[in-house]
Amino acid sequence: MSSFKNNFASEIIDICISELSKDDNKKKINTYLIEPIFTYIFYRLYPYIILTSIIFVLILLMAIIIIIILVRNSRYSM
Repeated sequence: MSSFKNNFASEIIDICISELSKDDNKKKINTYLIEPIFTYIFYRLYPYIILTSIIFVLILLMAIIIIIILVRNSRYSM
């Protein structure tokens, strides 16, 4: 009985793999499943990506300004 289950499961998996390997099915999966999921995820994350980018640029500008201030102050203290 156990070998029947293993053989049956193995055959089902092989059939699924062969069906998913066909170009027509790959196109359908990509068109109707993968692309909408990625589009939805990007749509939901887009504001956070923009906000993170703005914060990164502001931190970079602040670091550059701090370095400039430190260099100017070190010239005057010598």
